[in-house]
Amino acid sequence: MAVVCARCGEKQGMLAALTADLGGAPYHCDKCLTAIEQEKRAQAQKARERHEKLLEQSKKVLLTTTPTIEGCRITRYVGIDSVEFVIGTGVLTEMSGSLADFFGARSKGLESKLREAKDQSIAALKYLAAERGANAVVAVDMDYTEFSSNRVALILNGTLVVAERVSEAS
Repeated sequence: MAVVCARCGEKQGMLAALTADLGGAPYHCDKCLTAIEQEKRAQAQKARERHEKLLEQSKKVLLTTTPTIEGCRITRYVGIDSVEFVIGTGVLTEMSGSLADFFGARSKGLESKLREAKDQSIAALKYLAAERGANAVVAVDMDYTEFSSNRVALILNGTLVVAERVSEAS
């Protein structure tokens, strides 16, 4: 009984037939398995490099709540997009928040969680813009909503655009 490599088509001997997965998965010879692993590593490296490049580009993306950017002209509308960030407030945050509410004080724990949600949402929207080829997001809107079970959601949306600086006339 011979087994054929699903990738190169080379016939393998009896030993390969014994080690082949009888569950229906395609068989690959050692040479092809090595090549497949190298391809996977190369793809993973490309994905990491792309991610790093997008992270760098996202740092330059401008966000504004206004529909225009002073001194810039919008040359292309990429689309509308949003990010959603849901956080659980947690039992300790709830208890400290309840105490703060009772005494009329600020809830530093909840404020910290909301600030973290805002920062991460802004970073995610900028990354999304860079990924889609935009260098700015205009008309950004930020909404908080409360769910049951002590969860809060932050929804951040805006219009992804490509904007260029307008040269000043002399």
